Amino acid sequence: MKLVLIATTLGLLWGCQSTLKHQPALLAESSRDSSAQIKTIIEQALNADNVLISQSVFSESSLLIIQRQPAGSFDSPQLFSETELPNHFMLLKNTNGCLIRHKQSQTEWYLKNIDCINAEKW
Repeated sequence: MKLVLIATTLGLLWGCQSTLKHQPALLAESSRDSSAQIKTIIEQALNADNVLISQSVFSESSLLIIQRQPAGSFDSPQLFSETELPNHFMLLKNTNGCLIRHKQSQTEWYLKNIDCINAEKW
């Protein structure tokens, strides 16, 4: 009897855990609203203004990599060691909806009223 109870409990826990599992995703449809939400999230994550984001971001890939331009001008190039590492953002889907995860900080933001689909695994 104890074994059945333990197995049932583990099954319930496993089921709850698997429903919240994040899967790589793509936007079902790009729109001005989705681009605006994504731009706001990226700017917040990077603590930056005026980040340029394509309207088709997350349409073909669930990964977005952003490299900040090093301080200085194009006339005085910086050494590679002086630049910071690029920021990685991933579009994910779970049972609660679509979200963006910033890889470096592991911070997540849910997109509001935006549909996404599971990305095919490579």
